[in-house]
Amino acid sequence: MGFIKSLTRVTTPLVAFGLGFAFYPKDFRKGNLADRKLTHINQSVLEQIEKSKEYQALLTEGNSKQYYGSHAFPEQHMKNYVGSGLLFGPNLFEIDPILFLNEEKGTLTGFYHLGDQLISQDGEIHNGVVSTILDEGLCSCGFPQLPSKKGVTAKLSINFQNQAPPNSTVVLKAHISESKGRKVVIDGTLETLPLREGDKPLVIADSKCILVEPKWFKYFSWAQVF
Repeated sequence: MGFIKSLTRVTTPLVAFGLGFAFYPKDFRKGNLADRKLTHINQSVLEQIEKSKEYQALLTEGNSKQYYGSHAFPEQHMKNYVGSGLLFGPNLFEIDPILFLNEEKGTLTGFYHLGDQLISQDGEIHNGVVSTILDEGLCSCGFPQLPSKKGVTAKLSINFQNQAPPNSTVVLKAHISESKGRKVVIDGTLETLPLREGDKPLVIADSKCILVEPKWFKYFSWAQVF
């Protein structure tokens, strides 16, 4: 009898949780991503990126999927997403990050613009902003390799080489170095985007991310909440 009571205490909340999401509006669970629009996007920055050699080369690369940062997560998590949520707007993250994902090669390239209100006391872009870009970007590169396409950061190592200047456009280049079962290892580099002929990129940081899928994720693969 004691065992049955204990089992009931465990299963009842889980059943209630499952039924709650099953009967919740479909648009909530899926995020209704196709209709999402962001305002206050810096169009001049977008035009500069689209004219760059880096962007043009990615457009012609086969098997690359182009999408935007705001489409990477369900809409119910939008307010907690940094690049297109908490810190999006004038003088902050001024564009919806542009991402190119090549699942076949296991690579991701992302374009970001960092406004002058993302600085620390020294007047340069705060390293916390750089860390967030690396964490979210490297995870986005690794998600497709996991069984349920979802996971969490188990470890993130960052080697800061230079500080990003304010009002700079930066490029994240990530690639998968190891993938086995519920674990993926992704390496990446964040550098400035050369916008003029002869300019060289400034390497801001390089990073390694260990991405894992907890065993219990598979039991909620039907719920679009992660």
